[in-house]
Amino acid sequence: MYKRLATDLVKIFNDNAYLSIVLDNAITELKLSFNDKKVYTKVLYGVVENKMMIDYNLSPLIKGKRVKPFIKNILRIGVYVIDYLNMKDHFIVNELVKIVKKDDYKSAMFVNGVLRNYQRNEKPKIDHLSEIEKLSLELSLPLELTSLLYKQYKSDIIKFFESKAVYNTYRINTLKTTVKHVLETLDKLGVTYNINNVILSTKESLIDSDLFKEGYIIAQDASSIRVGEVVNPSPGSSVLDACSAPGGKSLHMASIMNNIGSITSCDVYEHKLAKINDNAKKLGVSIVNTLLADATSYDYNHKFDYCLVDVPCSGLGVINHKPDLKYHISIKDIEEINNLQKKIIRHVKDYVKDGGILVYSTCTINKFENEWLIKDFLNEFKEFKKLEEEIILPNELQDGFYICKMRKEKIHE
Repeated sequence: MYKRLATDLVKIFNDNAYLSIVLDNAITELKLSFNDKKVYTKVLYGVVENKMMIDYNLSPLIKGKRVKPFIKNILRIGVYVIDYLNMKDHFIVNELVKIVKKDDYKSAMFVNGVLRNYQRNEKPKIDHLSEIEKLSLELSLPLELTSLLYKQYKSDIIKFFESKAVYNTYRINTLKTTVKHVLETLDKLGVTYNINNVILSTKESLIDSDLFKEGYIIAQDASSIRVGEVVNPSPGSSVLDACSAPGGKSLHMASIMNNIGSITSCDVYEHKLAKINDNAKKLGVSIVNTLLADATSYDYNHKFDYCLVDVPCSGLGVINHKPDLKYHISIKDIEEINNLQKKIIRHVKDYVKDGGILVYSTCTINKFENEWLIKDFLNEFKEFKKLEEEIILPNELQDGFYICKMRKEKIHE
């Protein structure tokens, strides 16, 4: 298992593979037992979440040597297990050395020396570092991203990244069932849960339950559900979801509309639209029509009562459960994304009916992509008036999100 872990970490750190996909593939291919699956998941996420601090603590022992990616990740696994899982004995060192020794005796001796010295020696100090450098290491958040968020939130960013979601969140699909039926079923199964309207949260996974398989519940973060609630489209209305993948918000709005009206769900990738169609069928949704369309330029031919632009973003609000994102995005990337966001909202605004609703949302906490972008938009396009604005910071129940609801008013000449 540890050999596969090191190989998978190479894919994430060196090949930019997505952690969630790597994890799913490993669980499927290795046919892990329940306990081994828990260990694999914990170590994989743990190393990714704490990579920068692990590397900092390892640095005096590596002393600038060029270390092969696989060996580097064997060392990271060792440090994570020793420091974060409190395994101070020699079991993990022996296990990792044995894995490397099968193919590379010299590297095995190197791993043995580094990890045994690590167990004996004190960790390097961080007292001499600036506050932002310390935060960067403690959060394992690249320095440029730490600087960006520190300027906006100061040391409060610690709370955002330490507030890890401990609940799995599901939306009850009222097109196929009732809240009462779902809760009665969970009570019979002995599942402990919290309920808020149609938002169901529990520490247990329900992915293998009949409720999930039959489309009575769907996995969806509470913040994502909140977007649909803010849009709140009326039954019989027309809705444009300009950047709809993976489709959760479109499907939720269909439920709010009691499956009456029309929702045009767009994306630039056909395979993502196919997934939306599959989920719509599973959930009993009949008013979602998928459309292959680029939200920066597509001519939708008519205007809509409601337009949702859930734009591509930096994802800085979801890092707590997608920790690999922080190593795959740079300030330059964020600037490019910010320009794309501006193009999308400026294009889609033309397809909102007079008196209609425009909702802008992201899953980031970066103000340049959120309230500052909207402030500039409203200053430029006076026909849009802000009705509602929500800034959701990451916490144990939900991801970080930004939502702004605007109405298009007719401008009298």
